[in-house]
Amino acid sequence: MRTTSTLLTATLLLALASQAHAADHLVHVGGSGLVFTPSSIEVLVNDTVTFHNDGGFHNVVSDAGAPMTFRCASGCDGAGGDGTPSGSGWDATITITSAAAHSSIGYHCEVHGQVMSGTISVTNPVDLQSFDID
Repeated sequence: MRTTSTLLTATLLLALASQAHAADHLVHVGGSGLVFTPSSIEVLVNDTVTFHNDGGFHNVVSDAGAPMTFRCASGCDGAGGDGTPSGSGWDATITITSAAAHSSIGYHCEVHGQVMSGTISVTNPVDLQSFDID
């Protein structure tokens, strides 16, 4: 029993630590061309991704069938903002949910389609399981 309790406590501490240390990843939109920079990032569940429009008429939209959906420009649809493409300087932030764990989220600009696209690869800290030792 003591070993099970110890492992359960360690698992809970790891889960809390991963939430407390969530990182923000910055993706630049446009500016020097029809690009997201970087176009591919690796994140953890509970991290945030901030898209920053460096110039041009853009937005960022998750691809069809993605494990989590968003449509963002001056904020994100359904999250107090408007994901309609915009030429103004805008920032929009999404939080990576557990629905996207161990998967990939493709995204693109609605105006420029797959010519302007990127990928968020989502990992999760190792899940610990408890067991009894006799």
